Amino acid sequence: MNPAFSVLLISDGPEPAKTIQDGLKSSGASVIHTCSVTDAFLQVVDSMQVDLIVLDIDKPTVGLFEQFSVVQELCPKPIVCFSNDSDSKVIEKSVKAGIAAYIVDGKSEERIKPIIDVAILRFNQCQAVKKELAQVKDKLSERAVIEKAKGLLIEHKNMTENDAYKTLRKMAMDQGKKISVVAHEVCGVLVGLEGV
Repeated sequence: MNPAFSVLLISDGPEPAKTIQDGLKSSGASVIHTCSVTDAFLQVVDSMQVDLIVLDIDKPTVGLFEQFSVVQELCPKPIVCFSNDSDSKVIEKSVKAGIAAYIVDGKSEERIKPIIDVAILRFNQCQAVKKELAQVKDKLSERAVIEKAKGLLIEHKNMTENDAYKTLRKMAMDQGKKISVVAHEVCGVLVGLEGV
């Protein structure tokens, strides 16, 4: 986290806990936007660029965490929840919703910075793992379409597997495209011929 960061503080009381606000300021928060859990906070999240979301919610609900699942899907942010509810089912729902830290009875000012630091590090690590997983899935998908194109070339053009791969590679180089893109095009043409 940069030395100065912005925060959206969402609370279920008339005012967020002063200790949390003070702790955020001493942790480096340059701007703290506040809103109530009863406000249309999803629109607030969507309308402003914040680095961190902090919840000060006495008894969080499953519905609240479902809304934060949407936040994590559309504009992922590190989210910390301070609560008085130690129900393990509620905590499990918070983790599934992507809450980086769920803190029970931990609103003392001096604890805020290490909690925020750990939550941000955990969030960044999860984002890196998700990105890596997406890249692996893309590579597997590309490999599958190349294998399918090779199989179709072997079947329709009586090529060996090695010749089919060399043909795909040469087509890709000649057209300045990725081999997976050419393989996808070859599949489209050859599968189309099968339908004729």
